[in-house]
Amino acid sequence: MSATKSSAEHMREVLARYVDCMTRGDCEGIMALYADDAVVEDPVGSPPRRGREEIAELYRNAAGKVRLELDGRPRVAANTAAAPMIGRAQGMPGMVIEIVDVMTFDDEGRITSMRAYWSPETIRPE
Repeated sequence: MSATKSSAEHMREVLARYVDCMTRGDCEGIMALYADDAVVEDPVGSPPRRGREEIAELYRNAAGKVRLELDGRPRVAANTAAAPMIGRAQGMPGMVIEIVDVMTFDDEGRITSMRAYWSPETIRPE
């Protein structure tokens, strides 16, 4: 990878891989993006999942069940990236979920926290 681990380019690449892995149902690929002590709050307001096992459980249940796509270029500041996304969940034909994922990164370029902003209010007809 040509980008340094803490660069905006690297964070955008990680977000693109995250979206791809999530859509393809690649839980192992998603977990490779996370630091060992990461925290995930998906959606914001739900109990945070801490550490690899709790986070992997979330993705084993969700990966491949929602097709994600970036809805614009991720915004990056310091060690944080915010990515607007559109999700299309299985079992919800004709509906989309408007999502913003905010991720922080460590010096090694791994995700240390992810907070997903979505709720029933962000689900709408396509």
